[in-house]
Amino acid sequence: MIAPELLPEYEPQPRRARPERARSDRARHAARRRKHRTRRAMHRPAVAMILLAFALLVPLLIYVTLTANLTSLNFALSRAEHERTALSTETQRLDDKIAGLQSPERLAALAAKLRLHDPHVYAVVRLPDPKQPQPRPTGIALLGAWFSGAR
Repeated sequence: MIAPELLPEYEPQPRRARPERARSDRARHAARRRKHRTRRAMHRPAVAMILLAFALLVPLLIYVTLTANLTSLNFALSRAEHERTALSTETQRLDDKIAGLQSPERLAALAAKLRLHDPHVYAVVRLPDPKQPQPRPTGIALLGAWFSGAR
């Protein structure tokens, strides 16, 4: 609010009182208020029952939702444990099969069946080192190689 000394022409105006209603208007208004009050009073038990129902149903629905979520998580955990057990069993079976296929007795029997035997003389063959490819010239060296005719 702006101070009155800054604006000397400002003078606060008195509040206006409501005009007095006629007696018949006051009675009519009072009758309307009574009618609305009795209507609200008639609806109050129904509103209270609805609010009570919501107050009871909302926690119940939350509880049911949480229980359903917990149950689905338990089923998922059970399914994962069953799958882990099946995979563990499968891994053991395959490890046993690999051990059986790699056993020296089995390999010796297969070699005898194919008439394979240990060599009497061992030969060591030396292979020549592979040639490293020469890098292609780039930049100014490319121009020199190009003019010299070398490829």
